[in-house]
Amino acid sequence: MKIPKILTNSRISEINGLLQQMIGEYKKGDYTADAYLSPAFEQLIAQNNQLGIAIMRDSAESELAELDEISDNEVTLTHGLIKGYTCHPDQSKADAAAILFKMVDKYGLEVKNKSYREEYPLLASMISECKTETNAACIAQLDGCAERFNRLEAAVNNFTTRQNTYLLVKDDEKDMTSATEIKKQLIGFINEELATYLNVMQKVKADVYGGLAQFVANRISESNSAVRNRRNKTETVE
Repeated sequence: MKIPKILTNSRISEINGLLQQMIGEYKKGDYTADAYLSPAFEQLIAQNNQLGIAIMRDSAESELAELDEISDNEVTLTHGLIKGYTCHPDQSKADAAAILFKMVDKYGLEVKNKSYREEYPLLASMISECKTETNAACIAQLDGCAERFNRLEAAVNNFTTRQNTYLLVKDDEKDMTSATEIKKQLIGFINEELATYLNVMQKVKADVYGGLAQFVANRISESNSAVRNRRNKTETVE
């Protein structure tokens, strides 16, 4: 069976999984005497490891966005709760809310639209301000307000902790190629070089290369089929 070409619209995760299968099968054999295949798979192993790291990096960025959404929601709820209390019929509560709202509104809902680098120091500052003696006394007068600030603080801390971890990894990998580019390089190398080589060698030395070539052909066919089915499903829905 001739090895088909990998569809270029395969997902990054699909290419990563496909390569893991191919590498696993390659390692079952002994191709150390092959001056081409051994270096070729060493290259694939290195690039697929980079792809795995790039996928994790992209996943971390997605996680930060989700945590930021939680923080933004807490900002909105805290702002809304305090603003509502400014209209409370109990004047003492309304006065306490007015003091708090002046502090919170200084940061405004617009803080949610700022970059992470700007937003989180500002939120940390607001949380710090809410703990001053005057503001803490006001919070104590308003039911649910302390819990609201606690939830906001927890959300900000969760984001900041995850962001610090992400930035450390990002600094270590600042020169790393993007997952999209690595995927493109892998597909190009397999389609234009590795598949061509194995297609020839399985005819010349079927006993040595036939099993590996057949395995690669089957896995690529399965991957391509999944891509086509997904595309057909999307077209049907549309």
